Amino acid sequence: MIGSIRPYERAKKTPCQGWDVSALAYHMIGTCATFTAALQEAAGSGQSTPDVGFDLAAAYAEISDAVMTEWRAPGALDRTIKVGFGPAPASFAIWLLIADQMLHTWDLAKATGRPYTMPEDLSTTILTFMHKNLRPEMRGPGKAFGPEVLCPEDAPIQDRLAAFSGRQP
Repeated sequence: MIGSIRPYERAKKTPCQGWDVSALAYHMIGTCATFTAALQEAAGSGQSTPDVGFDLAAAYAEISDAVMTEWRAPGALDRTIKVGFGPAPASFAIWLLIADQMLHTWDLAKATGRPYTMPEDLSTTILTFMHKNLRPEMRGPGKAFGPEVLCPEDAPIQDRLAAFSGRQP
């Protein structure tokens, strides 16, 4: 999705309050860079994260490849890594990254008017993960998630995930 962003779309508002398309794309790139660095640190690696520069498509391609390389490393999911709220098992943290990237891809699609369909099985897993881990104190102004939006129980899983995460499907 980031690779399809046109310069004239960068200032469009996204479903993420206070973030335009550029800010959200930079957040997605930064999140991948943060997880790459955390995985490298946990592995005792002396590598550094890629220089992402200003080309959003190239930056995202480079950093998402880097973070996937780290996740695929032997023993990566057995490590403990430092995330925003402190140390966490990598097997837990990977779901934070997947949820972040998938939901924000949906946000970019909404902002730019592009179609995007989340994989149903992955959406189901992420919604289950969020039901278990998204606490009320994580919602509200200035927080990572808005209040849950009402959504019919028989709505498509993508809509239910968006609504649970505080977005209007």
